[in-house]
Amino acid sequence: MKEKNQTNEQNNNQNKPPKIFLALKIVAGILVVLGIVLFIMSFTIGDSFEAEASSMGLRFGGIVCFIFGLFFMFVAFTPNIQKTMIKTQKHILNENKEDLKDIADTSADVSKDAVKTVAGAVKDGLTEEKMFCKHCGKEIDKDSKFCQYCGKEQ
Repeated sequence: MKEKNQTNEQNNNQNKPPKIFLALKIVAGILVVLGIVLFIMSFTIGDSFEAEASSMGLRFGGIVCFIFGLFFMFVAFTPNIQKTMIKTQKHILNENKEDLKDIADTSADVSKDAVKTVAGAVKDGLTEEKMFCKHCGKEIDKDSKFCQYCGKEQ
């Protein structure tokens, strides 16, 4: 029983993303909230020149914090997004397994016929006494020294 619990714990630890992603989620959340707060605060400052300059600084700082927060959030949630995409693809494949098998079987039948046709054409080409002119490309007899169409030597 103890060994089974250790095995389950090991599997759970393997499925968990590294702790850095949790830290990134926390930092991203703080930056997004800070960016929104700074941006809103920039509109509450007075009308003097110094206040206007300070307001622009707060607004710019808020936007920068918000953008970096969104970037870190995207990076932090990447493992979750990947797991979701893989689960979605598995679900789609399982739901469409029979249709995919039918498509594969049909493709194999078509390919089989095409291979037979090509192999037959190659075989026929090797056994027939035909040749093509090196200059004009028209079909001539295999033992011809000159083309009957353009007259050039082979």
